[in-house]
Amino acid sequence: MMENLSYILLLILQLFTVFAYSYSPNPRSGHLSAFINNKLYFISGSTTLDRAVISNDFFYIDCSMNFNSSIDSIPYTSLSYLNGIPSIDVAGSSVVGPYNDIILTFGGSSGGNYDYQLIYTFDTKNSTWNTLTTYGILPPIRKGVRPVFSYGRLYAFGGFNNFNGAYYNSLDMLDTRFNWSNITLSNAPPGRDGYVSALLLDGNILYLGGYVSEQTVGLDIVYLYDTNNNLWQNMLVQLLKAVVTLLPFKKNRLIIYGGESNRGYYHAAFPTLAVLDLSSNPFTWISQEVSGNFIPPHLLLHTANVVHNYMILAYGFNYQTSLLSNDIYLLDISNDSEYKWVEEFKLNQNQNLNRIQSQNSSLTMSLGVFIGSIIAAVVSTASLIYGISAFYKWYKVNDASNKFVATPGT
Repeated sequence: MMENLSYILLLILQLFTVFAYSYSPNPRSGHLSAFINNKLYFISGSTTLDRAVISNDFFYIDCSMNFNSSIDSIPYTSLSYLNGIPSIDVAGSSVVGPYNDIILTFGGSSGGNYDYQLIYTFDTKNSTWNTLTTYGILPPIRKGVRPVFSYGRLYAFGGFNNFNGAYYNSLDMLDTRFNWSNITLSNAPPGRDGYVSALLLDGNILYLGGYVSEQTVGLDIVYLYDTNNNLWQNMLVQLLKAVVTLLPFKKNRLIIYGGESNRGYYHAAFPTLAVLDLSSNPFTWISQEVSGNFIPPHLLLHTANVVHNYMILAYGFNYQTSLLSNDIYLLDISNDSEYKWVEEFKLNQNQNLNRIQSQNSSLTMSLGVFIGSIIAAVVSTASLIYGISAFYKWYKVNDASNKFVATPGT
């Protein structure tokens, strides 16, 4: 009987999985992404080239299993039914909280204007969206900011307001009491947006590339903000053509893919992939061997996340088709000597073992709950039958139709 119940329960779970993974996102660019607890979340973004339509889509890819990168095989789950999802474009995001389980969004535009709300948060444990009320010197709302979270503090540098043409070079810091303070130093980098940022192991925040006065800047200078000593410094690195994109962090490397060499949809950056070695001093651009048959096109306003042994590129503007994309691409970065573009996302042996143990635990729990529910239902039914039987016997003995109360006059 236990085997039959297990089979039925597995069949139900498989049917539910097929239903849940039938979701397919619309093509988009300027969206946000965040990887938490084996889920790669995607938020909002524009679904039109003119950026007039901003979605409030919210969904994730389940990265606890193997999958193929074809659109119909990706284990998507939509969360767009939740309340309070922001509708923002070219915003910034960061994973925050004492347990790194909260997604924070910063700034961004919403269609033809800027959202009045500066910060939204999503609690992955409770699956709830909230707006965050902050105090102090409130930063202006702008787009193209890449906020960084470090030891309970959020750092937001630069940004651009395309309605008034203002570039910002201020560094705004949000503390644990949700108070903003403005850090203005004389040697801060020029105001910019569309740059990339990364928190390094030594407490420095790295800033690279971006747009300054509508022009992309070269990648020969890295700016470092020392969060411990409140200092800006810059470092000269080997010259490379300008690229504006996201930089996933892997070990002691930053990996760049895509972007543009001039603002607009017509100036793809070359080379499309570059790697910055952070273990050397100064940092050095290295020539990375890359192979594989599933090479992505040139992309702009996409996202890039390191997930286990892969860099996952998602969506963005496709230079080959001149259209927005809803495809993902997988770069296997497990071997530092040679990266490889692949079609399948595969967990290694240890990750598979953890996944199987987790699934077995969930199945055991689900089966226990399922059997417990059946036992409870049987006990409740038996109790109900016994109660009805007892009442019937009492009724036969004490039948009101055969009894009367004697009163005067009767």
